[in-house]
Amino acid sequence: MTVATCFIFVAIFLRDTFVIHIMEKTQPVTFLQLVMSQKWFVFLLMFALGLLAFFSLNLSQATMFLSVNHFHHPMANEIFKIITWMGDWPFTAFVACICLFIRFKYAVQLVGSMLYTGLYTQVLKVIVQAPRPYVYFQEIKQSIYTIDHYTLENSLSFPSGHTTCVFSLAICLSCIWKGNIAQCITFFVAVLVAFSRVYLSQHFVVDLMAGSVIGTFGGLHFIWLLQRGKWYFTPAWNRGIIR
Repeated sequence: MTVATCFIFVAIFLRDTFVIHIMEKTQPVTFLQLVMSQKWFVFLLMFALGLLAFFSLNLSQATMFLSVNHFHHPMANEIFKIITWMGDWPFTAFVACICLFIRFKYAVQLVGSMLYTGLYTQVLKVIVQAPRPYVYFQEIKQSIYTIDHYTLENSLSFPSGHTTCVFSLAICLSCIWKGNIAQCITFFVAVLVAFSRVYLSQHFVVDLMAGSVIGTFGGLHFIWLLQRGKWYFTPAWNRGIIR
């Protein structure tokens, strides 16, 4: 009962606090217009990718991974183990449940975007078959720092599923709540989750780069596809459980 009460309270708070800022269009927009509406999110992503691409030209993925792997702290280990959960599907499902109390279509947007981008990611994983850092460094007989009692994946490294999922969630939330500040906040939270994947020795940097692109532009493309449907703007889908 206490959990349910807290859940409803959060939903009401979000509705009353943010609903007046929600960006709405009564008519579908072009994909380019949708991308440009998230110009700060996209700009920050392109800047980060450009910076990482520059380093990638001069440093190997192994070197970039080790530069992060050398810095660990017990408290940071625990914090990043929690943060990385935000890139898992149950967290998106939890946020989508909150959105049900605001507007039904937002829940569809979040879950659908996660599945849409996740499909591309899983197909690429199977095609590329890239080893995880733990396996890669085992093969070249080089030790890396690992966190005690933390399970490491050993296959299908490229692209990062957690990064895809969290960037898909971030761009969807950025589209829901209007404003440059919202775009910046959602982007930096997504970056923090993505960084946790390297910190926890689950991925190489290039895996994060690919995941962020798929999550962001795949998420925007799914939203654009939703807006093609007339149902998206009907009153039935523009209400929530408590509204």
